[in-house]
Amino acid sequence: MKRWWWPLALSFLPVIAGGLIWLVYFRLGWLPDYVVYSRVSLGILVFAAGVGLSLIFVVVVAIAWSRAIRAEKRINDERSAAGAAHRQFILRLDHELKNPLTSLQVELANLEAMTPTADENPSEKSQTIHRLHEQTNRLRDLVLQLRKVAELDRQTIESDEVNLDQLLTDLVTEFRLTPAGMARKITLDLPQVPWPLPNVWGDADLLYLALHNVLGNAVKFTRPGDSIQTRAYEDANHVIVEIADTGPGIPEEEQAHVWKELFRGKMARGTPGSGLGLALVKAIIERHDGQVTLRSRVNRGTIVTIRIPTQT
Repeated sequence: MKRWWWPLALSFLPVIAGGLIWLVYFRLGWLPDYVVYSRVSLGILVFAAGVGLSLIFVVVVAIAWSRAIRAEKRINDERSAAGAAHRQFILRLDHELKNPLTSLQVELANLEAMTPTADENPSEKSQTIHRLHEQTNRLRDLVLQLRKVAELDRQTIESDEVNLDQLLTDLVTEFRLTPAGMARKITLDLPQVPWPLPNVWGDADLLYLALHNVLGNAVKFTRPGDSIQTRAYEDANHVIVEIADTGPGIPEEEQAHVWKELFRGKMARGTPGSGLGLALVKAIIERHDGQVTLRSRVNRGTIVTIRIPTQT
């Protein structure tokens, strides 16, 4: 509400102006101070007019200020209610998915333990079991991600010094050793001169998870032979981490929606995923008082930029 201080201050200008005119021009004799009506001097009358105008301005500003405060409170209450309803929906969805997932896992274990009959094809049974495992694992990952997104707003996160230099090095090394990573050119660019990256404050495990999701998306949605670059630098009181790739990109009309839970763009169809990775990234970075943004061009690539403060 700082924007309301200047009209409130301006409302006192009439009384100040009236007082100065009365003091300088009339009391010091620069102008004749005529007596107007009931022995009220002209200077006093000017001063009184200034007081009256100031009172009117104060009342007007106070009314407008009160209305603005009520409007802002109503908006904040609506946002809080919407956020609570959203978290409740995620938790309910997590609960509804958890029960059938448990049943699927039990039935799958029973199926594996069954002795095949004479007319059964062991190869077909093995393939069926494999597909069931894939789907139950995918559903399990979805439930775990939903739970993380729902609980992140409420849980207390650690606030320790985190060495992003080492964290990014470990992360890139991990992906380079995967089969998909070995088929892509993954590079890491970290400053060393005149000094390395400063530490940031936060939860090392959560920050690792956020950066892992972003780099994992870059690997997942690029093709063999594509380039993926992770780079970081210091900017004022923040560390900027950028993960860029030469993948298919994201259409402009979808870019504002990629941070929403369960959103899957048309470029992601056919690629395994839950649609929760970037939603979790956004929640984690915002809990660290940071920001995450995305730029992308179709058939050119994507850059995800993460800003993390270096001070608590």
